[in-house]
Amino acid sequence: MLGRRKDIVYKTLATKKRAVALQKLSAELETPAPAVFKTVKELESDGLVEVFYGRDKASIMVRAKTIEDYL
Repeated sequence: MLGRRKDIVYKTLATKKRAVALQKLSAELETPAPAVFKTVKELESDGLVEVFYGRDKASIMVRAKTIEDYL
């Protein structure tokens, strides 16, 4: 089940061209933010996403790494 969750979150992020706020991603996936954040952190440790921490309002932005990042 965990692999499926990671797959869904990554595919959702990969279809976006820019970074997405964690709150918006959570709403789009209809999943609580803490669960999405845990999955995003696992994807970050796998090297598949980048996580950006904002200075104000503790905003968290997430962006999928795609093949274009390496070309």
